[in-house]
Parts: sequence; structure tokens; C-alpha cells
Amino acid sequence: MSRADWIYLKTTNNILKSGNWDINEVVRPKWADGTSAHTAKVFAVNNVYDLQKEFPIVTLRFTNWKAAIDEILWIWQLKSNNVNDLNSHIWDQWADKDGSIGKAYGWQIAQKSIYKDGEFDQIDRVIWYLKNQPAFRSMVTELFVHKDLHEMGLYPCVHGMQFDVTDGKLNLFLNQRSNDTLAAGSWNVVQYAALVYMLAQVCNLKPGILSHMIVNSHIYDRHIPYIVHLTLSRAKLIKDKLAEVDLEVCKSKLTNEEHKEFKNFVKKVINNKIDFEKLINQAIKYEVAIGQSENKKTKNNIINQPIKVKQYCEKVVKTKEFKLADYIVNTMFNYPNFEDVLGFTSPKLILDKKIKNFYDFVSPKTKDKDGKIIDNPKSSFKVKNYDYETLGVKLQSKVPVAE
Repeated sequence: MSRADWIYLKTTNNILKSGNWDINEVVRPKWADGTSAHTAKVFAVNNVYDLQKEFPIVTLRFTNWKAAIDEILWIWQLKSNNVNDLNSHIWDQWADKDGSIGKAYGWQIAQKSIYKDGEFDQIDRVIWYLKNQPAFRSMVTELFVHKDLHEMGLYPCVHGMQFDVTDGKLNLFLNQRSNDTLAAGSWNVVQYAALVYMLAQVCNLKPGILSHMIVNSHIYDRHIPYIVHLTLSRAKLIKDKLAEVDLEVCKSKLTNEEHKEFKNFVKKVINNKIDFEKLINQAIKYEVAIGQSENKKTKNNIINQPIKVKQYCEKVVKTKEFKLADYIVNTMFNYPNFEDVLGFTSPKLILDKKIKNFYDFVSPKTKDKDGKIIDNPKSSFKVKNYDYETLGVKLQSKVPVAE
């Protein structure tokens, strides 16, 4: 389990409780069956991750971290805008017949500008500052270039970055205009955390803070049952774990204030007779319906009607089950040391320590001689303690993506 799980669930629960729905608006995205894809969103979320504590990858469900890091290397190291250089198919739908996504992402990174110290592209300029002037306050990169937007396959979602060095630690403020929370809520965090780890290593720094600002953080209508499932299932796991806790044994791992709060936490959760199963099973039922709808096997069910999904969401957040789950999420978020007390170990990203040049990092993914995408045995990356198979929630159908 990771601290990132609680940051993720705090964000999603906030959207469920307070999100603004665009049901009455005309929206661009559609589902595979042609239904308009509406969202609930919140404005200006800032999630902060301490990269000294863990590699912030959620264990709620699988995150394809190898493909995520491959994409960040495609953009920042290869500086490519061609999907033929990418070891996944996530960009295929936005590429032209030659594989180009236009003047987007890697193309922007590669553009050079003239400085008094010489000519640099965006990433090389950041590396120069980190090595030569780490106190500089203008280590800024930008991908959202207005004059080139009409030549991009897709407007950049993650676009603005500012790097900072404090006490020998490399920090990153990451600006994202829009985030599909279920499909990509962990993906972007993982890849930009990895970028910080890489740059820190080659610039003789330590990874510090990743501050992730999302202007429009949203959940699509058909993703609502999945989020309910994730929230309640993780709350159930914690409730079960708290029933096994020895309050005296854990006392040495907490401050007096934390131990007092932990005792209150245990008492409030354990003494509560709430059973999450009914709402979890209802969410699973809707997940199955979503899968059938995506395959065009059913029509006119709740999932095909965004207004009814909104009503389902509004009803769920008023239940005693969700309120207890939300209390558990907020408590675990506010007291990260409770992770240690409950016996959870945070994920760690391990880099090849021999690498001192940013361009020497080797992707976790590659292609074989037939062009099939495979794990790269020469990868410079591995992740420890990523226990999503034990702790993750088994969703009942493939999560659909709105296009």
C-alpha cells in the first residue's frame, strides 16, 4: 500500500461529494457506443508527494508503470513525436499515417533557444541549470505553445514544469490542465516522479517533492461505479486490518498525539457495524453493465444515461457506508505513519546507480525483432514493494476510455 493511495482517494472522494457535473453541456468525448461522455469535476487540485518517502504509485489497481516511464523517456529523452518510437499504443489514435502526433510533447522539448550560455533545448537547459546554477528560479519548461496547437494531434494535458533545488533535493511543480482521474490519475504521477528521480541522480541531487497541480480533475460518468468500488473496498481492507491491531505494540511507532488519534480511529471504525458489501456489489453490477454497454450488448440501462449515474453518485455519498469510508480515507491521508503501524510497505523506485548521463537511461519496454512490445531485460528501472496483486481492487470489467 502507498501514501499515494490516500492522496488519490481523497481527490476522487472530493469529486464524488462536490464535483460539478457537465450534464447540461455539449461535450466532445464519446463512449464506444456513441453516447456522450460527461464528467464530474473539481477545480485546482494540488497533490503533494514526498519522493524521499516512497515512489508514488497507487496500489488500488494496476498502473502500467513500465509503459508510463517509457512514455516519459519518449518525450524527454528521445524528444520524439512519432509513435513508432514509443513502446506502447497509447498515442496511436492521435497519430497520422506516418506515426506523427505533430508539434506536440517531444517536438516541443527538442526546440532550441539561444541563451547567454549557449544554445539549448528545454531538457538540456534544465540539466545545465541543475548542474551549474541550482539556485536559479527560472528552471521552467512549457509544452502548451499556442502558435503550434493547430499542428498537434492532441493538446498537451501535462504541460508546464518548474524545477527547484532546496537543501540538495530536487523538487518539481507540475502543471496539468486536465486529468481523467480513473484512467490516468496514477499514470502521470508515476512518470513525472520517475523524471525527478532520473534528473536528481545525474545532477548529484536527491529526489524531493513532487507538487502536482491539476486544474480540471474529473471523473467520467461511467467511471463513477469503479471509483465507488475502489473507495469502499480499500476502506473495508483498513477496517479488517484495524481489527487485528495491538494498540500497545504500535505505541512505539507513533508520537503521543498520533497514538491518541490512532486509538480514536480504531474505536470509531471497529465499533461501527457497517458492512460495505451491499454497496460494493451494487458498484460491481454497474461495472458489468458498463462492460456490456461498451460491447453494445445492452441499451437503455442506467449506464447509458449520465443523469442517472449522477443521481446514483449523489445517493451513494449520502450513505453511512460512504461516510465511514471517507472518514477512513481522510484519517489515513492526515496520518501517513498509520501505514507503518498497519504493516504496509511503501513502493520504491530503483534506478541503475551507474548511470550519470540522462540519455543513458534504458526504457523498461522495448520491441522484439517482430515489433512486438515486450519488457526490456536491459531496463534501468525496477519497482520494489508494489503489492497491487494482494492489495488491489479487482474491477469487474475493463475500464472504458472516452474518446
